Amino acid sequence: MRNHGEACEQSSLRARKAATVAGITGGIASGKTVATDALIASGFCVIDADEISRAITAPHSPAERALTTRFPDACADGRLDRRRLREIISTDAAARARLNAVTHPLILSEIARQISKANGDVVLSAPLLFETGLDKLCDATVCVTCPYELRLKRLAARDGVTEKAAAAMIAAQMPDAERNAKANFTISSDRPRREFERAAVELFTALFDKLRNE
Repeated sequence: MRNHGEACEQSSLRARKAATVAGITGGIASGKTVATDALIASGFCVIDADEISRAITAPHSPAERALTTRFPDACADGRLDRRRLREIISTDAAARARLNAVTHPLILSEIARQISKANGDVVLSAPLLFETGLDKLCDATVCVTCPYELRLKRLAARDGVTEKAAAAMIAAQMPDAERNAKANFTISSDRPRREFERAAVELFTALFDKLRNE
């Protein structure tokens, strides 16, 4: 997905960023959002790639207009239907590439801007942390893990889709084993929610302490 311009932007950012950045990622319905919500509640600065993506594709934005042109089957009354778009790209690699061509440069640019303004510890939350090269902006990375069957049930319930459709969404992403192997640390969400939240906060607290002392 990365082109030369993005690689240059990331190289430039690494040279000037004052913040210590720890990335967090995980497959869809793995529990990453629960972890980041707990980190925010504990006072961590979190830059969320999903939130940035939603902001740049807000109604009437240039990106939304570009996407409605490229994905007419994902439109309703002239507006982008995000759920329908997710369904399309989960089974069509070419469609994912068209989406990425519109959104990823804008997301990368905004993430770079926000990190360059930060001076302390920053958690960079991105579901496609490794796929998009955002891990290169991080001093360390953490992957949230969860058993496949539990993710399947969570996703089907959350998005109101069949388990077959949920399986297609999971399959469209990087395999869990590959994502886990790329991360510096992993944390499992297969435990009571409060216990998982505490574990995530403890992990990032210790991780930033370690990074600052290296």
